Amino acid sequence: MYLKKINRILEFKKVMGIEFMPAKKNIAILGGGPASSTLAIRLCKEGYNVVIFATPEQAPILVGESLVPMIVPLLQALEVEQEVAAYSVYKPGACFTYNAEEVFEFRFDETPGDLPSYSYNVPRDKFNATLLDAALRAGAKLVNRKVVLNQVGDSEYIKLDDEALQEASGCWEGSEPDLIVDAAGRVNLVGHLLNIPMQQGPRRDVALFAHVDQTELVDPGYVHNDRMDQGWCWRIPLPGKVSLGFVVPESYALKHGDTPEEQYDNLLKNDQVLRKLAPNVRRLTSVIRFNNYQSISERLCAGNWVMLGDSGGFIDPVFSSGMLIAMDSANKLADTILQNKPLSDYELVIKQHLSAWFEIVDYYYNGRLMSSIKVGMMMPDNIFNRLIYKWVSSHVSRIFSGAAASNPFSLKLLRFLVKYGLKDRNPDVYKIN
Repeated sequence: MYLKKINRILEFKKVMGIEFMPAKKNIAILGGGPASSTLAIRLCKEGYNVVIFATPEQAPILVGESLVPMIVPLLQALEVEQEVAAYSVYKPGACFTYNAEEVFEFRFDETPGDLPSYSYNVPRDKFNATLLDAALRAGAKLVNRKVVLNQVGDSEYIKLDDEALQEASGCWEGSEPDLIVDAAGRVNLVGHLLNIPMQQGPRRDVALFAHVDQTELVDPGYVHNDRMDQGWCWRIPLPGKVSLGFVVPESYALKHGDTPEEQYDNLLKNDQVLRKLAPNVRRLTSVIRFNNYQSISERLCAGNWVMLGDSGGFIDPVFSSGMLIAMDSANKLADTILQNKPLSDYELVIKQHLSAWFEIVDYYYNGRLMSSIKVGMMMPDNIFNRLIYKWVSSHVSRIFSGAAASNPFSLKLLRFLVKYGLKDRNPDVYKIN
């Protein structure tokens, strides 16, 4: 009787044109970063069969060292916060400096009570290892190898290479995974295989970053963001060192040398802002260079695959939102799979989230964000203005905690402020060239 009932339901769905989504219990995840591990932990705890294909990270350092407060609840849910805190720098806030003199400070303990009041600056190698170890404890299997993807005919389905399938033999119910998750980062494996276009952002910057021995710091735990002669730089305090990175127009970088090391070292010597912020600095590592990374894949899912984290899109490091977007996307993908919903639901939500961050980042680059904040700070001191300022600040502060892009009202208020709240102030005063 039960089988007959199921068959009647399936026949009804077919007649009515309702898509039936079979349960995806056997999952292959490509890449071993935080997004991959977050997804694996969630699925393994619900009895899914998860195999992570990843090789040891070759880069000496990785971008994404400063976590926004909205990541803290995710770390708590994954039961790894205590371990992360033990090797990280406590992060009480953020600051933005202009002309090496005018400083905007934002402390997380002054944000609304529904937001976490702190976060961490993390050594990425240890952070990645913590999450991957948690995924393995949850039941995921790690296969230490690179995977070669193949397109199945002219379809939107893809297949793992035979050697990868052999390595995962016995892990899945059957010889092939039900779903392949591309969480391998900016290499965008599926996108390159299927020639999926990327929507590019307006900036054409490059990022150069390394670890140095010291810099000037407003607060020993703050993430620092500073406008340079061209572009901007970050300073992230880590145990015993500082992550110092530059996001500059590519043409500006090329004026300072041919190699990443030449460009980085010459910028330190020649940029007037860097000379004030990092005098006599000593570089401790090689220099990592990323080309423009403001992009969103036109498609995040189809057939038997889905993109996760940086594979699907990365906005900009200016608000340290990358890690939040990656791990939050992993949670949303886990919810989609566990609730047996169409992957297109996940794609829609992620694209909306990425687009919101694109918008917020643009307000930073065109100077309107800081100009609107400055106008608020300069309002006459009276009871009415204090109340208005406190209310507006509670929403604007969500940008620096990582919550603004997912709060529709905060985003609408921000749009109003940057359009109508500047009064006669010229936003070019805070524009990033």
